[in-house]
Amino acid sequence: MRRFEPGMADDVAALIHDAFAEHQARPPLSLLWPPAPWTTVDELAEMLAGETICGEASHVALAEGRFVAAAIAVRRGDNAGWWRIATTGDHRGRGLATRCVEAGESALRASGQALAATEEVVDSRWEASNALFAALGYRLDDPERRNITMMVEDYVERPIAVPDDYELTTFTDEDIEGWSECRNAVFGSDVGPEWFRGHFQARPDFDPAGWFLVKHEGRIVGMSGALHARHMRDPEHLSGGQIEYVAVRDEHRGRRLGELVVTACLNWLAERGVRRSVLITQPFRVPAIRLYEKLGFRTIAAWHRWVKDLG
Repeated sequence: MRRFEPGMADDVAALIHDAFAEHQARPPLSLLWPPAPWTTVDELAEMLAGETICGEASHVALAEGRFVAAAIAVRRGDNAGWWRIATTGDHRGRGLATRCVEAGESALRASGQALAATEEVVDSRWEASNALFAALGYRLDDPERRNITMMVEDYVERPIAVPDDYELTTFTDEDIEGWSECRNAVFGSDVGPEWFRGHFQARPDFDPAGWFLVKHEGRIVGMSGALHARHMRDPEHLSGGQIEYVAVRDEHRGRRLGELVVTACLNWLAERGVRRSVLITQPFRVPAIRLYEKLGFRTIAAWHRWVKDLG
């Protein structure tokens, strides 16, 4: 086992890329950005040769001069955390990645760092990675508020009924202030129209016809958005529908407005041939999860962040 050095970047990049390749067939956690397995070898090598890598905590294992395992840490301000941990298929089950992680923990502890954590999302479907962290005494950070990905497949359009005194509309530029106000009221945030423009309107796959609003006396009281997302790196696999920002104001709950806007979004996607859609929520949002399950969604993965006290 050796401490990682920048000169190893190309070899370790190939190791990491090959180790993550098996995850490509799984549905992505989100369609809005490419997941780690689709990062190219050159991109990984550039990252490994960069200044954000914490060389003191990063270690590799070799067998007959070949890189077979690695635990790479990155700096985040004054601390460092785990970025990629990988082992070649023919050397798994030998504790090599575990020893690399333990060596990194010793280096972090010696530097005075009190906590070790994963800096990147760990997909709950990566069984080996999650088992490694659990065996080393890591714990899930705030598990009830971590993101989970839910997916519906083979969706079939459903009829919708708008309650009396409510209006179902699609998004226009005139609604951006009201959309931001509703989002802030429901999610306890403080964002303005520029946030929406930067995160959604600027996307090439944004279509206001897929963003639905429920209005009461002219005021937005419920909303949901649909993106027909296609990623240029892998347009066949990294494509589908993604439901965004389902929200209903407290005083208007109990009228099935959430079901109304999500169904409208899924119907809009289905009209365009999109039968598979994902959304991101958190376990503590129990009523929302029950609604999504009613519409055919099921949880496919949780977004883990593992932490460990080094004291």
